[in-house]
Amino acid sequence: MAEGSTAGGGGREPDEHARFARYRRDFDEATEEDAPALVARVLADPDRAMASSAVRAYLDRRAAALLTTPGYPSWCAELTGPVAADAFSARRLSEWTLLRAMTLGEPWDPATLRAATDRLQLRTAETCPSARALTTLAADGRTRRIRAAAASRPPTVGG
Repeated sequence: MAEGSTAGGGGREPDEHARFARYRRDFDEATEEDAPALVARVLADPDRAMASSAVRAYLDRRAAALLTTPGYPSWCAELTGPVAADAFSARRLSEWTLLRAMTLGEPWDPATLRAATDRLQLRTAETCPSARALTTLAADGRTRRIRAAAASRPPTVGG
């Protein structure tokens, strides 16, 4: 049994739960300048799944807040190196960048959207204003739910 965990559910919380909560607090308090080093430190945690989950939660929160702002490209560039240590986090950051491109009408490749995770396809179908993205997902979305969501929304931008 791992140190800090207990049998039968009583007693102390398992160490990875406490570290996850601490990492979430650290990300909440981190400045933009501190974030890349914090991502690297968290991804060095021996519990790779927990660390990856904490980093992805941070990426989701910050990317959503910065998505259409001029600050997104520099934030993304600063995190590209540190997240490269974790394939799941690297993919999540890449998918946020794809969503940004579709949302802002910047160049993007429909094949990349077709290969994206269900999570990104559904978010795109439910929130993205791009006619091209919605058409792509209405025809080729991975699940019936994604295809239906994309087909039911009117686009507000062409790209």
